[in-house]
Amino acid sequence: MQPSASFSAHARASESYGGDASRGGPEPELSEIASSTQRANRRKLLVFLGVFVLAGAASLIYTFARPAEYRASARVQINPGSVQVESMRPTGGSQATDTPRPFLTELQVLTSRPVVEAAANRLSMAFENKVSSLGPNPVTRMQSSLALSAAGGTDVVELAATGADPELVAALVNEVIAAYTEQLDQAYKDTSSESLAQVNDEAAKLAASVAAKRRVVEDFRIRHNVVSLEREENEVLARVRGLGTSLNNANEKLAIAEGKLRSLTEAAAEGKSAVRSRDNPTLANLEQRASQIREELGDLDRSYTQEYLATDNKVRAQRARLAELDRQIVSQRQLSQQASLAEAHEEVASARETASRIRQQIAGDRNAVQEFSTRFNEYKALREELTQLESLDRDTAQRKAKLEAGERARRPAVKVIEAATIPLEPWRPLYMRDAAISVAGSFLLALLAMSVVEIFNRHDPQPTLLVPQPILYPILGGQYGGQLSAPPSGRPALAGIATLALPAGPSGLLTAEPTMPRELAPGEIRSLLATATIEVRLAVVLLLGGLSPEELLALRWDDIDLAKRELHVGGGTPRAVAILEPAVTILERLPPTAGTRLLAIHGAAPPTLADLTSDLLCAAHDAGIERPAEVTPGALRHTYIAFLARQGIRLADLVKVVGRLPPEQAAAYTGYSPPEKRLALDEVNRVMEGVGEAGVG
Repeated sequence: MQPSASFSAHARASESYGGDASRGGPEPELSEIASSTQRANRRKLLVFLGVFVLAGAASLIYTFARPAEYRASARVQINPGSVQVESMRPTGGSQATDTPRPFLTELQVLTSRPVVEAAANRLSMAFENKVSSLGPNPVTRMQSSLALSAAGGTDVVELAATGADPELVAALVNEVIAAYTEQLDQAYKDTSSESLAQVNDEAAKLAASVAAKRRVVEDFRIRHNVVSLEREENEVLARVRGLGTSLNNANEKLAIAEGKLRSLTEAAAEGKSAVRSRDNPTLANLEQRASQIREELGDLDRSYTQEYLATDNKVRAQRARLAELDRQIVSQRQLSQQASLAEAHEEVASARETASRIRQQIAGDRNAVQEFSTRFNEYKALREELTQLESLDRDTAQRKAKLEAGERARRPAVKVIEAATIPLEPWRPLYMRDAAISVAGSFLLALLAMSVVEIFNRHDPQPTLLVPQPILYPILGGQYGGQLSAPPSGRPALAGIATLALPAGPSGLLTAEPTMPRELAPGEIRSLLATATIEVRLAVVLLLGGLSPEELLALRWDDIDLAKRELHVGGGTPRAVAILEPAVTILERLPPTAGTRLLAIHGAAPPTLADLTSDLLCAAHDAGIERPAEVTPGALRHTYIAFLARQGIRLADLVKVVGRLPPEQAAAYTGYSPPEKRLALDEVNRVMEGVGEAGVG
């Protein structure tokens, strides 16, 4: 409400109240209203106090009447150990592997009835009266009072018990842990003894079986004269093999003898001598002597004439001796050939006799070989059975050794990290907290009851009375100064004060938020580029690429490096701005003119900011954009900066693209950035939607 309206209301109330008081009319009505109000307040107070006292007393009595419960807890580290599990090997036999006992199973055993019953039997000796007070079935009561929780990822367990007797709950927790430890040790001993006894019994049986089988195999070997599993080392098979080798040799000798006899016979039939000199010493001597005489006669023939030689007695004697030697050689050759034939016949007959005799021996040993082969195969089968039994015996011995060596590793362990102690403070209920809750609930219940009572005792509304009070106006200056307790002359003064009002307009202490230009939608940009001329299209693309209107108008062809896709901007914020692909497409279609302004195309005069604004207005109107007068160079620059800011670009990188911004404008753009998202320049999309088609057409 404005000050003038407030002052008018006070004036009217003062006038009305003053007039009624002067006539003495409302005094009886005021006393009646005051009496009704007092009765209502008294009724509210009585209802409130009654409900509050009754509810508070009942709740406090219930709170403090509950018996105290004590809680004792202990922390235990349980290592359940492991058990051996038999598994069959792929090659036969069994293999024992250690498998850990389930930890959760041990948790169930810890609070099971047998363990609690053992703990209760111990407690009944020390706390006989307290245990008997738990009822006819104290074990069930104790088991229900226990709570178990395991620390995640560890083998530590917290065991807690609650009850009315602090000594009993602490003793119960400790006795349960002790009973569980004894039961775990006893179960380990029973299992370990049973496993060892089973392995020992199995090892003894296998050893007896191996010894018996070994005796059977040895008796069989001796009885049937089996030397070893190598066939060649046994007598019968070795003899048969030797006979076979001898028969092969005899057949080979027979073939050689027959071939020799055949060759001698053929040579004799053809009149050829098959006897070699080196095989007959006599023949060799005769041939050597004849050869020596021929050499001597040859030397003489070369030295003397035949007529002279014919008269020489010595020469005639040598020639006669040579003829005699030739006759003896021929005779000796015939004798040697006959002797060779006779020897060949004897060799053939001997070889045939030998082969025939060996065949008869082999035929006689065939039955013995067959019988021995049968016994030999039986011996091999017995040896294989013995080998399998020996392998099982070795496996059992190894398993027994592993079992005995790994008993300590498989032994379960229970370590009490923190034993239960007698609690000094009740665990529940928390009397002070519950008492505070009871009082607060009683208070709220009393308020609710008072409200319900007032609903059924509601009266018609009474007229509102306005009582004038002295008014202070510390902020008003003018004719009444800094304080006004009463107007100088009634209503005229109030009316004058009512005309005062606070000064309008913004305060100079607050900084006005900058007004942002219009932001164009992608569809509007696409329509604007589609209908604009190439000069306006180039200006739009460069404004939507980071240039300000002033930098665009001052840009020259010398500032553009199409090879590096960069344009160099001077002015207040010198920088190198990357030329976007749509702008490159347009620039490649324009004839570059060194030393001229970029927008002065085809020799035209360089445009001014007003010219650029007018061209954009025309293009926006032709594109059918609503409110085309708002499509200005500043609006295009604001659209591009808002596009980058909404992607979360860092302000330091934004300055590299669009140049420096005034502080209030930079602060305004921070509101466009998404929360907790700051992107570097190379992570930001530089081309707006709709600008990609700028180079088309």
